[in-house]
Amino acid sequence: MRRSSSLFPAAAVFLVLILAAASPLQRSHLMGIEESLSSLSGWNPLRLRQKGSDLPLQEKRQTVNCTDLSAAFNSQCWQELQLSNFLLGGGQWGVGWNKSTRVCDSQSADVNSNDGTNCCLPGEAWTTCFLRLAQGGGTQDCSQINAQFCSMPSENALSAGLADSIRPEVQYIQKNIYALNDFFTTYYNALTAAQSDASTTIQGLINEVDPIKPATFNLITLLTALSVGLAFLGAPSIAVTVLGLSSLAKSAAQVLTISLQQAPSTAKALWPTGTQNSQSVQIGNLEAELGNSTNQLADMVNNAVQLLMSDMPTFVKFVESGQYSGAESLSLPSKVEGLDYALRTYMTSEAFAQNGWVSTPMIGPFETVQDVENAVIGGGGGDCTMGNNSVCTNGQGSALFWSQPTGRVYAFANENAGLVGVDAYQLLQDTVNNNWAILQVLFDGSFNCTQEGNFGDSIVNFNWDGTLDIACISQLPTKVECGAACPVALINNQCPFPPLNNDCDS
Repeated sequence: MRRSSSLFPAAAVFLVLILAAASPLQRSHLMGIEESLSSLSGWNPLRLRQKGSDLPLQEKRQTVNCTDLSAAFNSQCWQELQLSNFLLGGGQWGVGWNKSTRVCDSQSADVNSNDGTNCCLPGEAWTTCFLRLAQGGGTQDCSQINAQFCSMPSENALSAGLADSIRPEVQYIQKNIYALNDFFTTYYNALTAAQSDASTTIQGLINEVDPIKPATFNLITLLTALSVGLAFLGAPSIAVTVLGLSSLAKSAAQVLTISLQQAPSTAKALWPTGTQNSQSVQIGNLEAELGNSTNQLADMVNNAVQLLMSDMPTFVKFVESGQYSGAESLSLPSKVEGLDYALRTYMTSEAFAQNGWVSTPMIGPFETVQDVENAVIGGGGGDCTMGNNSVCTNGQGSALFWSQPTGRVYAFANENAGLVGVDAYQLLQDTVNNNWAILQVLFDGSFNCTQEGNFGDSIVNFNWDGTLDIACISQLPTKVECGAACPVALINNQCPFPPLNNDCDS
């Protein structure tokens, strides 16, 4: 340990914090500390990556000198420097910057007591105050996505009056503030590009599935599906499926997933649950409406940024894995391959649903292709020869999809028999070939969403422990045949899957 706590008694430690002159005393507007969560549960096999020892972009454990201001940034240094304690209190840092920072007295006649030179302005985001005190002035504001007002100086630009004993800590916290804002700013920029790509790509689906275009979408739900895109890619099986997904995008997705695990209130700020008033968008006007919704998308991302930059405990939880402290940039390029897959999956499933397409699970498990083929009427595979993308036809106007990771088989058919001009088998093949959706996500997601009792509600949900659940991105209805066994355990003596026909008792 670099210093002994005995050198910094509680009454004197923070005389050297931020300025060598008198330190601020307390910020009273901060919210409470969130409890740490042990896991970010998702849906098997599309479970979001768990926190573990193999963190992305984590430098291999080695001896690092976190107090050398000229050394490259290192992700180990958040822990090495005990920066969580530095901000919130604990260990050698006593009460922490959080409680030692004085709020300016607007009633004081002493200009130094109310101009923000040695204190935080009332209602000011803590990060804005921190940067000003750290740099000895300036107007950097990182509380919204805007690189113009929040950019890391070419040099560290720490105040000359800053005590040498805390310069490394201040430098790393400053770096994390800038890195977070840059991440969300570039994420927003990438999302605006992705929404255009998705609406263009999905036009072929609209022409094939919904040529008359009666289907409509809730705009907020569309934007939620879009903005959850990076966390969606954090599911390992999805990241493997998306061709061309860059290593940076994979790492950024994993880092975001870990951060949301540690600070779930950030996810709730970005994707609030519950029914929201929003305009309906006709499927034929998707491209134009999404293109006109950039301000609403920015508001959603800013909700998360503002929470992080104003609530210190949430900020600490979000960054304490160390990934935003490292030398590697998490700045996303303007175009990220696969970022629109969650949006595509939602739009595809909703278009299917509104045009009569349903999924019916078969009782399994099905471990091999032969298991699937033998389960179909006309045993031995007479009516099911597995084709491309784990899809076969059962010869009865529907198609079968086999999800190898879960061992489930789903029949895909239209409830409006005889009124559909597209073949079920061909529709699923077109879905894959045109990148409209990932079949495993489409079917397994709907199954798990229905099993959990969330189908038809918000497409982004939160588990009992506050962690993120994105199974309901797929809104393809999953139903069971009348009289068929329930594929999962009953809940209050009821199967969570609705019957394929509403007149089963007739």
